[in-house]
Amino acid sequence: MDRPSSPLPRRRFLHLTGAALGLAATSGCATAARTRGTGSGRLPAGATTDRTYTPQRFDPWIELDRAAWTHNVREAARLASGRPILAVVKNNAYGLGDRTVGPLLAGMPQVGGIATVRVEEALAMREEGVTKPIVVMAEGSEDEIEKLARHDVLPSVWLDDAPGRLRSVSRRLGRPVPVQLFIDTGMNREGMPYTRARRWIEELVQSEYVDVNGTYTMFTHDLDFDREQHARFEELLGWARGRNLPLGTLHASPTFELFHLPEAHYDMVRPGNALFGNHPGGEGAREMADLKPVFRLNTRVVRVEHLEPGDSAGFNRTFMPDRATWVALLPIGRTDGYPSEANGTCEVLINGRLYPVAGGVNSAHTILDIGEEKTVEVGDVATLIGPDHPAVLPHTVAERTGLGFLGIIQSMNPRLPRRVV
Repeated sequence: MDRPSSPLPRRRFLHLTGAALGLAATSGCATAARTRGTGSGRLPAGATTDRTYTPQRFDPWIELDRAAWTHNVREAARLASGRPILAVVKNNAYGLGDRTVGPLLAGMPQVGGIATVRVEEALAMREEGVTKPIVVMAEGSEDEIEKLARHDVLPSVWLDDAPGRLRSVSRRLGRPVPVQLFIDTGMNREGMPYTRARRWIEELVQSEYVDVNGTYTMFTHDLDFDREQHARFEELLGWARGRNLPLGTLHASPTFELFHLPEAHYDMVRPGNALFGNHPGGEGAREMADLKPVFRLNTRVVRVEHLEPGDSAGFNRTFMPDRATWVALLPIGRTDGYPSEANGTCEVLINGRLYPVAGGVNSAHTILDIGEEKTVEVGDVATLIGPDHPAVLPHTVAERTGLGFLGIIQSMNPRLPRRVV
């Protein structure tokens, strides 16, 4: 697609660095962001954030598999024909922890920047050493926009009064405010409606108070309507080109459109789910990319006891064996992110063997039926969700509990330690 022939703004969002097309930070502040560990945004192997993991702990923890994340990022970049990735790390990284996932992804060369939807998420990732550009895909107050700008985070705008608010913030900063323009092409959730965006875009691009670093839209994931949205976006881009209005980096493709709408890949792609190991819907998606599970939910066995027929375990005598058996207690439950629906439907992996959840999943406890032989001991590591066996894969647990993939990972307790392995 042709690009505007006029010179680009000095703080152009898109630039070429080495062989990879990436995002440019808007000033030196991001480079000087406080770092932990390597100072480059890359976490060393075994690094942790939030509460501290130690091998002696019995409480649950989450492990993030660096190799799996790297693999999924490479698959996304392949589907995008080498375009850089604006990695979506929103909603506390879909539950897996933005303070850990953000630096992990930002350390990968295919990732040109991070996208999120909350001010506090963006600032948390800055605190953890992410120096690559961060886009907040949400409108904000003047105070929020100023705070983001001072931390070299790119706010999005779509409200009619954006020019006036940005002028006010610019005067406080003493410089233009770098922003992303969010255009609504038919989803009718966020964004400036494309039908009345032209004068608004023209005012922002020509304003001395604003630096338009990028422009984007969001699709509905209905492929036929996606194509209509794409045509609307293209029409608007053509109008801007005809008036020499540079719109910065163009991006429009979350995971579904990364797979199914290559004509909308533009300058960058914007996947979230694919990086987390979740294929989109649509015909042939699973054959298009090999995505791997990226995390484990672990804890340790804290009690092993023998039951006789007539004994019971759990509230309301949930488990009443008709044979002699051993039961194991895990200090993890639904407040940690392991669903109550796992009782009677799911299994847990310990020392390479599977054991059924049989005595209930309560707020902070889960009971397993171990069987006639005592094959586990206090202190053994139990994997409730992870890549190590088909029975505990995230999608398996999601299917057996009826909660769906995002329903599983978005339930993870943010207080659990995250550990990169």
